[in-house]
Amino acid sequence: MMELDWKEISRYLGYRGAALSPEVVRLAESCQTELERAVHPRTLGRRLDLDRLTAGSRDLAHHLRHCREGFLYAVTLGGETDRLLRRWTAQSMAKAAVGQAVCAAWLDQLCADYCRELQESLGPGEYLTPPFSPGYGDWDLSAQGQVLSLLEAPKRMGLTLTAAGMLVPEKSVTAVVGISDREEELCGQKCMRCQKKDCPFRAGEAISKD
Repeated sequence: MMELDWKEISRYLGYRGAALSPEVVRLAESCQTELERAVHPRTLGRRLDLDRLTAGSRDLAHHLRHCREGFLYAVTLGGETDRLLRRWTAQSMAKAAVGQAVCAAWLDQLCADYCRELQESLGPGEYLTPPFSPGYGDWDLSAQGQVLSLLEAPKRMGLTLTAAGMLVPEKSVTAVVGISDREEELCGQKCMRCQKKDCPFRAGEAISKD
């Protein structure tokens, strides 16, 4: 069962210091119910040598500078989520906006849970770096094609790309996490190493529904 992360939902909705209204809370809980009934998230991962990924991206190479191996992974909420988002858009723009935030927060949590499972599968003295996705820093979004190919994601989980390079289903994420021998590399804060300081969705302090 998914749990609503009110802090993350408020961040995705752009709330800064203001309490979530009762209407937003009601819409979020309604979206949660519909998602739980219809959506079946999927994950896919592969351990691999990182040399084949870091060529052409200084930021990614720096991020993984203490790592020789890592995990490439994909997480998707699936095509039913896209259909729900279209339905919510037809019902009301307010519900669509809240639904987008709920889906994004849930996807973040699924990625964090998957990385936690990967960390638990490692041996003593091995630590995962924070995730790094195509589109971060100078790692071009066009790398999504290589990532999906290495994971065999189209065949194994139905995750594909549009002609513009966007993931389908929409609520999907691909990323790489390095395996380091340095415990200080371990960090769950996904925004800590991103240089886009003006991102409106940058993780930071947010408020709860209360």
